[in-house]
Parts: sequence; C-alpha cells; structure tokens
Amino acid sequence: MSQKDKEKRSPAELAFLIIFYPAILGFYCIYKYPYWFVAEGTSLQCFHVFGKSPGFWYATVYTLLVAGTCLWVLIGNRNSYQRSRKKGPLSSYQKAKFLSILLSQTIAFYLIPFVLPALRQQGGFFNDPGRLSTKAAHVYVYPAFQSIGLAVYMFLVIPVAVWFFGKRYCSWFCSCGNLAEAVGVLPWGSRWVRLHTPRGETAKRLEVIQSWVLAFAVFFGIMLFLDGLKILTAPSFIFALQSSQDFLIDFLFGSIVGLGAYPILGTRIWCRYGCPMAKGMQWFGFLTRGRFAVVPNEKCRGLNLCTEACPMGIDVASYAHRDRKPIEVAFGMETVCIGCGGCIDACPAGALAFASIKDGRWAIVSKPLSHPTENQATPR
Repeated sequence: MSQKDKEKRSPAELAFLIIFYPAILGFYCIYKYPYWFVAEGTSLQCFHVFGKSPGFWYATVYTLLVAGTCLWVLIGNRNSYQRSRKKGPLSSYQKAKFLSILLSQTIAFYLIPFVLPALRQQGGFFNDPGRLSTKAAHVYVYPAFQSIGLAVYMFLVIPVAVWFFGKRYCSWFCSCGNLAEAVGVLPWGSRWVRLHTPRGETAKRLEVIQSWVLAFAVFFGIMLFLDGLKILTAPSFIFALQSSQDFLIDFLFGSIVGLGAYPILGTRIWCRYGCPMAKGMQWFGFLTRGRFAVVPNEKCRGLNLCTEACPMGIDVASYAHRDRKPIEVAFGMETVCIGCGGCIDACPAGALAFASIKDGRWAIVSKPLSHPTENQATPR
C-alpha cells in the first residue's frame, strides 16, 4: 500500500470532520464570545440546555470521551501504541498513566469545578447562572501573578514535580493533555499522530513560538500584578493585553487550533507550540537536569516506529540508532518530551525504557552523536 493510500481518510472519518469543524468553531464562539450572537445585556441563559450552561455540557462530553477511552484501554488491557493487529498487554507504566488521567479528569477537572458547586447553587443543579466563561486557566501562567494559591502551585509545586518526574504532568494530569492522550490511542487518533504530526527540522525550529507565548504570559502577568498594586494604572493598555490574550492565544490558538488541529496536525500542537506552562517546565527541567530520560539499548533494529508514535514530533529513532545500528543516546528534558511513553510501548523489540529516578544520573545529550562511543547514556 502506498503512502498516499495510507493517508487516505475513510468515508466515516470524512463525515466526522464535516461535522467536527463547524461544531468546534460554533461552540467556542458561543462559549467565549456569546455577545457576537445576541445583544449586549441579553441573559446568557438563552444558550443553556436543560438549565445547564454550554461550559457544563462541553466539560461533560470532554470528560466522557477521556474517561471512556481510559476505561476502554484499562479494561481491554491492550497496548494501543503497537502497530500489530495482535497487541500485547498494557505496560504497568501505561496502566498508571491512564488511571491518573481517568481520576484527574473525572475528579479535578469535572466533579470539583462543575458538579459539586452546581449541587449547592441557588435554584438547584439544573439552574446555572448566565455568565461569561472564565479565561484564567493556570496553563496560561499569567493568573499566577494574581493569586497566591496559583503562584505557589505554578512557581513551587510544579517546579518541584518537574525536578523529580520531568514533564510527565503534561501526559499524566493536565486537562489539555488528558484529551490529547485519550484521542491519541483511539484508531483515528493514532493515525493522526502517526501520519500528520509535524516532524523534521522546520517543525522543530517553529517550537520557538512557544517561547514567545511564555514571554507574553509573563509580561502580561507582571502588568496585571503592577496594576493590582496601583503601581501602574493604564486601563487601555491592560485591556489591549487582555483582549490579545483572550482572542489570539486562548480562543484562536488554545481552543480553535489547539483542538481543531487534531486530525490534520496531530494531537499535541497546542502542547508543543503554544502552552506557556509546558515551555516553562521544559526550561526548568533543562536547567536543573530533572531526573528524566528515555534510554535506548542494544536491541534497537531501526524500525522507526518510536518516531511515528511520538505526538510531540521528536525524532526518537535518531537517538536510538544510526543506519539501523544502535547508538544508545538518551534524551529527555532538553527536548519537548512529555514522558507519555508511547515510543517505548510502540517498539516491538523493547529497545527503549525510561531511566529510573532511583538509578542515579544518566548522561543526556541534545542530539545524536557523531561517534556513539562518546557521552553515551550510561548509569553512574
């Protein structure tokens, strides 16, 4: 079968995409900018269904998809990263990861913010107030400059976690990452990752976009902090920054492109090119040498299935072999790796493994070596 035939979408997938894109665009427009559709001052309860807000129904569908996929993976106990029809059992790492995703999405990102408060609200559960959606998600970093709790979480809890576990937050707990991980193991999703994730040097160079998003987030956060202290009062400037963040980063990049790009650019476009928190974790992990590495071994046969399985577009195979000969070069926090483990479980030869944080340090390099005998990944 030719590469073109492999990339050809089925009629069912095409029908899904025809519905998917208008639905995504329409929902996010109503969710984030409802007054584009109704007169200013109109009660936003006109968009409610059975007394519940669009945000509640979106979170419900989102959680059902994530939780349903996790249960499908865990109960089926099949390695969804393998390409063969007869799949092996799920690894203990993947079991723990999908259990973490299931619990975090269901409890932290659904029951606590959407269900429990509604049980106590005036008028009962099916009587949501009409209000604009909040646009202060912690992944945008700048809210940490407005809240002591978020500041502790962003600047203390997450760096400590990254020190010990690398960027596994992105694949084990993050609400955005939960959907990406879930979709990435479904039949269509795995094809989207394998065939459409941007790879190569140009795609890698474009990762600098994420650094600019982080810089904007920090700058915006500092401006909000100074404005709150009345050290700097410039309503029009603050409003311009807020509008730019809301429309360009949150609405267009984080929402429309971040989710809409799944079928055409893989499941991790936002995580790789947009999320400022992810870039901050990568920088912190690189500076501190967070104890995190993916280590190839002598079993590598040069199949390149690890690269195809990586949703972040990392050329994993280049760290594992050259001309089908193992070179055993470890990689980790100096790349955009999120520790999802897909490359490890996709390899039928068992040529990749995570370095245990209890085994000591591993030499980590940022690119394959010309001479694999130098600075190879070896335990100390």
